[in-house]
Amino acid sequence: MDEIKPVKMYFVATILLFFVALGAYGSITSYIEYFLKSETVSFSFQVGVIIFGIPFLARGAYFLFICGYRKTKQKANNKINNACVAIMIFGIVFSFIFSFYVEYDLTSRGYVKCYKKSMLAPTEYVISKDMCK
Repeated sequence: MDEIKPVKMYFVATILLFFVALGAYGSITSYIEYFLKSETVSFSFQVGVIIFGIPFLARGAYFLFICGYRKTKQKANNKINNACVAIMIFGIVFSFIFSFYVEYDLTSRGYVKCYKKSMLAPTEYVISKDMCK
């Protein structure tokens, strides 16, 4: 039987929780920028979907903590896992549609799209072309 090392489990769970917090902060900030219609709005499909993946990642971190605490392998609750996956799938569909709506809404309000340095970088919308970096 494989030996469970609690320190490694706690370490990986802590790193996972750090990424959950970082992703939640970035995603929520982008949604707030959009809804408040600030001068600069950064939004993309990836940023929009992160918030919906957080329950799945938080569940994984919790599972790692429990495995480390009990020092044995644990069985996952399939109902909770299925609910987390359903939230994530809903988030993918919602974010895909919502990212098109954000682009349409902001460009119709006079916002300008700035040049993206990378395909994965969020699209930045600004009030005037002078504000683009």
